[in-house]
Amino acid sequence: GKQMAAHGFKPLRHLTGGQIRTSDYLIAIAYDTSIFTGDPVKLVAGGGIELAAAGNTILGIFQGVSWTASDGEVKFSRYWPGAQSGATNVSALVIDDPYVTYSVFDDGDSDFLTISDVGFSADHVAGSGSTVTGISAVKLDTSSASATAAGFKIIRAVTRPGNDYGTANGSQVEVEVMVNEPFFAHNTAGI
Repeated sequence: GKQMAAHGFKPLRHLTGGQIRTSDYLIAIAYDTSIFTGDPVKLVAGGGIELAAAGNTILGIFQGVSWTASDGEVKFSRYWPGAQSGATNVSALVIDDPYVTYSVFDDGDSDFLTISDVGFSADHVAGSGSTVTGISAVKLDTSSASATAAGFKIIRAVTRPGNDYGTANGSQVEVEVMVNEPFFAHNTAGI
């Protein structure tokens, strides 16, 4: 398919029929990296969250944040804009349930996804989220798709007309994935 605008990891369904819900986490007010809705995040020492890089243990997917600004105004944003001096009551919403599945676009490079990649794992690749919509531009890194453990497990192509597996360089497909190395798995180390 043609190149599509990324939306990061967008919740699709709960693998066991449960509810998709968020939990509240802190962001350090000095943390100066933007986090967009649909970005993978990690838990850090002290209980806060930060943007997760490929290879990190993933807590879940960011869904927005609220805080009280230094002038007392309560703000809600689909993205964390970076350091908020004097902010209090920072509350980030994260889908931290490892059984939620997500739709995500692959990065559409020369190593396109085919049906033989179903069941493989792949890491995510960073993008520049939109400060207008607050939506992530993170994509799935097709080059890392393999039987080796990585951040996300590929379940299937999202079912909709025109969403086909890749056939040529630059082909892009929207796939259903789940976090493959979640923080709340029973056998992972703590932070």
